Amino acid sequence: MLRKTLEWRAGQALDEIMFYGESQLHMHTMKSGLAFACTRDRLNNPVFVIRVRVNMARERSIAAIKRFLCWQIETSQLLASGVDGRVTLVFDMSGFTRDNIDLQLVRTLITLLTNYYPETLGVMLIYVNSLLFSGLWALIAPFIDPNVKAKIILARNASGLVPFIDRKCLPVELGGSKAFKYEYVVPEINENSCMGDVKARGVVERTFGDAVDAYERATRTWLTSKSDDVSVDAGHERDSAREAVCRAFDALDPYVRARTLYHRLEFI
Repeated sequence: MLRKTLEWRAGQALDEIMFYGESQLHMHTMKSGLAFACTRDRLNNPVFVIRVRVNMARERSIAAIKRFLCWQIETSQLLASGVDGRVTLVFDMSGFTRDNIDLQLVRTLITLLTNYYPETLGVMLIYVNSLLFSGLWALIAPFIDPNVKAKIILARNASGLVPFIDRKCLPVELGGSKAFKYEYVVPEINENSCMGDVKARGVVERTFGDAVDAYERATRTWLTSKSDDVSVDAGHERDSAREAVCRAFDALDPYVRARTLYHRLEFI
């Protein structure tokens, strides 16, 4: 599974997508607000809203939407830092018509969540008040992995969302009281200036490599501990080494990943 995922990541050039960031994405999709993070759920996980009514498959290729979805999922891990790494998805089906139906998009998202990001999805809330959805669900359901399907919950109104997202954190357009209106903020001219600093990048890359090596050593020590007392101490050392890896990665991130919309909105 791990090897398959690594091969897939290399084949999709995910490092390149994240390095160049939004310049690699379909700009109309970014500006339309098809998908965006805007709040947090009751477990403090980031909430991504997918507004189906703005989706028009004819306006971009499936390759473009796949890059966009991969970028959003990869970026979600920055928003989920400090929690369990999971996200909540809200499919807002309000106001959607036949023109918005896009089975390729749905299949692509399900494939990504099932095969390559299986631990990312916390819960998927489908906010639906349309008769069209019944027929659409019959087409989609057979393609959904049982593990993913178990995380899908249908909500007919805001009351169905509130058990998962506090009403004060729920955007007004979903029946909550949070004043949030999506607006795409374009990148600033110098926001990625440090990415060209090769010398500084080399320093933080070495620090990150040293931290990873230390974490591997600490893990080996913990696994080979012979007594409970040694195991507890080794476990603490491993936890400290893991935190050092996280800090080193945070220091490296600005050199290998373009700043995102969520940095500019100060969500990160």
